[in-house]
Amino acid sequence: MPLYNYILDNFLSSITSFGTPVFYALVILILLKFQVPFALNLFLALIFVEILCIFIKLIYQKERPIPQPRKEFFDKIDANSFPSVHSARISLLVTMIIMYYKDIFFLVLGFSLMILVGYSRIYLKKHYLKDVLFGFLIGIVVALVAVYIKI
Repeated sequence: MPLYNYILDNFLSSITSFGTPVFYALVILILLKFQVPFALNLFLALIFVEILCIFIKLIYQKERPIPQPRKEFFDKIDANSFPSVHSARISLLVTMIIMYYKDIFFLVLGFSLMILVGYSRIYLKKHYLKDVLFGFLIGIVVALVAVYIKI
């Protein structure tokens, strides 16, 4: 494998971790120290996103670009490509932070991170473009609901 591909693979594998639950646990723990209401709202919104995405994956079963085994119940959920939960999580976080802090720095950084996470999911052959775009849509809609209605 050429060095360029090796570096890009490792970079995008690292970027995709910004869509994992471990990252969100750390973000919420940090926010709990400074912004308790925001942290709790984000936590509840993330739970809602997880449940909604699991529900969609159970109903609409679409193979990933590289198929995964479907032995156990949770394997059946994880093996489905649509929607991208990583994309839903990152767009939820970015949208809520932008709406809460209203700062151009967070807008540019957040949007860039969102695009990179979405691209990483496609590049790593975990999702198709449609999965990522729908994940973004879910995250943005849930964030709007969470901020304006207070989940």
